[in-house]
Amino acid sequence: MLSQQEAAVSTGVNWRRLAPVAVIYFIVSNVLSFIRQFIVVLSVLAWSASSFDYQQSFWFIPVMVAIFLATIVSGVVSYWFYQYRIRNEHIEIRSGLFRRRNINLPFWRIQNVKIEQPFYYRLTHYTVVVLDTAGSSGEEAKIVAVERDYAQQLRQAVLISGRQHQAGTTEDKTPEAVDTATSSLADDEKVINRRSLSDLIIHGLTNNRVWILLGALTPFYDEISGFVYDFVDDLGLSMDALFADQQVLWWQVGLYVISTMLLILSVMAMVSVAGSVITYYNYTLTRTSDRYIRRSGLFSLQEVSMRESRIQMISVRQDWLDYLLKRANFFFEQNKTGDKQEQELHATHKMLVPSVTLAEAQALATDAMPDNKVYQTGYSRISTRFISRWILTLALPACALVSAMGYAREGWHIFLITIPAFMLACAGIYLRWRRWGFACDDTYCYIRKGMAGIDRYSFALFKVQQVALTQSVLMQRRGLANVHFILASGSITIPYIPYAVATALADKALWHAESGRRSWM
Repeated sequence: MLSQQEAAVSTGVNWRRLAPVAVIYFIVSNVLSFIRQFIVVLSVLAWSASSFDYQQSFWFIPVMVAIFLATIVSGVVSYWFYQYRIRNEHIEIRSGLFRRRNINLPFWRIQNVKIEQPFYYRLTHYTVVVLDTAGSSGEEAKIVAVERDYAQQLRQAVLISGRQHQAGTTEDKTPEAVDTATSSLADDEKVINRRSLSDLIIHGLTNNRVWILLGALTPFYDEISGFVYDFVDDLGLSMDALFADQQVLWWQVGLYVISTMLLILSVMAMVSVAGSVITYYNYTLTRTSDRYIRRSGLFSLQEVSMRESRIQMISVRQDWLDYLLKRANFFFEQNKTGDKQEQELHATHKMLVPSVTLAEAQALATDAMPDNKVYQTGYSRISTRFISRWILTLALPACALVSAMGYAREGWHIFLITIPAFMLACAGIYLRWRRWGFACDDTYCYIRKGMAGIDRYSFALFKVQQVALTQSVLMQRRGLANVHFILASGSITIPYIPYAVATALADKALWHAESGRRSWM
């Protein structure tokens, strides 16, 4: 007998098609996928076509029409060959024309439930449901266009199934039990963090990713530089006028360069801030008894759910500007799906709370891991052999190689560059050594690292799945070792610590994992 919650989401034995609005989603997705795979080729073609005479070309209009029609057809084909059904706590999806894909996903294997509403869905009541497992990234299931109410019901059914499976009570599916679980999901949700507009502005300033856009615009630098030159000239900062007189003072040249750099940095900062506000607008982090739920977005709305028991590690990351402003980015990290590198917002194995204060970071850490002392604990330093190792194996050989290659052409003047660069590299290595630290109490392990900024990591010892000790010949002579902790969210290493300390940490983590027999899921 099906429970009320299962009956609400069950589609029966028959396969169901998506709503027709899904065609738009498939068209946009296919276009974005094509651009991501061929971004370099498209940039080169666009640059080579800058001098192309479109009006006199006979093929231009037919080719553009063919590309447009192919895009539309690809969306229609993807929509037509996409079907799904939900029954017996399983989600089944089949899709694709030439490359058929069949997914059968049990509710209890789902670790993330994400409900998205892209901006082109905002005028409708449809959403996209993304269901992620702890397996490979290819096991992700996505129901592209379902009604908002149905998406919430499906989410509730998945959460209830996950609770029952984790507690070993999957047999109890009476309507009364399901009603009780459903009401508890709705009643115990409470807000634990919100991000204001000022917080998002700070996040945009401290996490500037405009350099990625600048890399994609490389083929258009000539056109862009011409536009910028004309714009600056209109402001009265003409380069020709400035250097027409050969008696230009050095401070005038410096003022011009500084003004130009400030203008460029201001534009980059505004673009980054706009991206942060659009992405994280109205950011709200709530919690139920066993789940964290994040909602955000200005144009495209997102709702992401993460089970608290599956959090493997928390990380608090600061770059140099975050460090000066006493802010940090807080991450809940859970089972990592594959080796694919993903952007922080779309990463399926982590949840970001942007630009929190240090007090908020400690509160979030304590909420996820009670009695956590990521900011209160005293960190032990690693061996100074870390400094000599990186100087002798990286900084010094690189400096010597560049000096030897440049001496034949530049003479001793090359040392005016290589020596300061070598000293700067040594300073960076020293700062990294200063930042490195580790600590361990009866429940958690804490790791600190960084250079200009500081990153802190904390994980429960019982969630360690593997521990590895490594030594080079020189490290063995000095009684040092590296200890690697492998968790479901990835691995983390403490380098260059005494061998006795490394073995004690490994034994402690393995003892907790074996004796506690607690589930890391």
